[in-house]
Amino acid sequence: MQLSKLDLLFKAGTPIVNVSTPLCERITVLELIYQEIAVNKNIPLYVWNAGWGCFKKFKADSQNNQFYPINLKELQVINDGIFAAFDCLLSYDGEGVFIFENLPSLIKETLPGYFGISSRIISQVINTFYELSKCELAKYVVLMTTDNTELPQSLCDLIPTLSTPLPSFEEIASSIQIFLTKYIGKLPRELEISSLVHATSGLTIEEIRTGCALAFHSAHQIDTQTLASHLLSYKISRFLAFNLNFIPSPNVPDFGGLDLLKDFIKKAKLDFSGQARDANIPLPKGVLLVGPPGTGKTLAANVSARELGFPLISIDTGAVAAGGATYLKRLLTRVEACAPVVLYFDEFDKLFAANSVTGEDNTNNKQILGTLLTWLQDKHSPVFVVATLNRLDALPPELTRVGRFDEIFYVGFPQAIERKEILTLHLARFDQRYCNGGNPLTSKEWRVILNKTVNCTGAELARMVEKAARCQFHQGREILIGLAELLEQREAMVPLYVRDTDRILAIENRARYFAQPSSSPDHSEYAPAITTFWGNSQNHSSSNFFD
Repeated sequence: MQLSKLDLLFKAGTPIVNVSTPLCERITVLELIYQEIAVNKNIPLYVWNAGWGCFKKFKADSQNNQFYPINLKELQVINDGIFAAFDCLLSYDGEGVFIFENLPSLIKETLPGYFGISSRIISQVINTFYELSKCELAKYVVLMTTDNTELPQSLCDLIPTLSTPLPSFEEIASSIQIFLTKYIGKLPRELEISSLVHATSGLTIEEIRTGCALAFHSAHQIDTQTLASHLLSYKISRFLAFNLNFIPSPNVPDFGGLDLLKDFIKKAKLDFSGQARDANIPLPKGVLLVGPPGTGKTLAANVSARELGFPLISIDTGAVAAGGATYLKRLLTRVEACAPVVLYFDEFDKLFAANSVTGEDNTNNKQILGTLLTWLQDKHSPVFVVATLNRLDALPPELTRVGRFDEIFYVGFPQAIERKEILTLHLARFDQRYCNGGNPLTSKEWRVILNKTVNCTGAELARMVEKAARCQFHQGREILIGLAELLEQREAMVPLYVRDTDRILAIENRARYFAQPSSSPDHSEYAPAITTFWGNSQNHSSSNFFD
């Protein structure tokens, strides 16, 4: 629900409404409530928070806004607690809009010496709700939260929650023009406002105001590219404050193997096109990548964003698990404002980890799950979700049913031909002989190293090549990496599969019946021969893990 519905709720007889807003928008929201409710109804606006411990009168005009001490004896004018504030509100014989800031935080906190204070505050709010419902005076209460704290469920069933939406394209364009005109006067005709809007999408009006000020004072010249660059840098830093890593254009190398996954991404790119919209093809939702650590899932997410031509936003799942559903909703709102974009959840199963003590799911996890399920099912924005995890069985079954993600891929250990591709890509970084299709190793040498690297991850193959190159560099030799250098590094390494065989096999077995293979069967000359128990050779048609 949006803040524009606040007056409608009051007219419908709802005496208390919860308003959730970012802290940087606090004054803006107060000004809006003052103008839309208090001024229109010709009643005062009072604000209470724990810092003051009493009510103060708020007034805003075109020049400034200010909090004034109250001279009315009927209202709480000294710091004597939240319960006294409610008593004064109910006994006050005047009218007004009464705002309580961050009341849910007081409910959530356990204050020493006040046993059961949370229950008392909840009961007080419920009592106030019903008493104001019968009151003939125009008393409207707003619970304004700026710290991502949700109302208790008992109050959510009674009190509706509104949120402050991020500005639209037109609102951002208008704000940027106003803010920049303040600093530079008449805007240059060649200034492309649309480019500046794209650079600031996902920010609030107050954040855009700050970004414009920083861009003006930091830029050596006023042109579109310079201003957009500074605004984008500011947005990246703001997103980091919310544990969002925004990468405008992922600059990552290609990866070897995973041909079926690559084909899926190419088709998803077509599904985002205008021709797909004309054909009523639904927007792609996203993909789940399951597999052991180090097999290239994170790299695949970055390459997916590069292939789609979208920015990449990665979310810190640990921060979401700690922040709860309200925090996640705000992050998703910012992500959707940046669309088209790839949204990346690493270690997706962290969001649903059971309590380490009891082993049971906690309420926070259930709320996060509900928020994600609703968003994935109902979203109509061009946001492509890539979520990676190690164990598919760690996810709630609701997330893996049809309609949440377009596909689930298993990203396992690379096959022989894929290991060759991965090794060649990394060898070409240090040894020019492997560039542009070069191949200094013979087929026999390739078979030797590929047989020695069975069940090695892509990360382990890359590490082998890097250590071989570093070793020659430290010796002051020209970097020429051959079979001997690769075998030396392979012998010095203990792969993950060897260290944790049981867990890796469990990951594979659990994914067998739910996930699609990310690679085609290996029919190359390097594929190992498949033999029966009696030693008879078979063809390679069953060499793939999923066959």
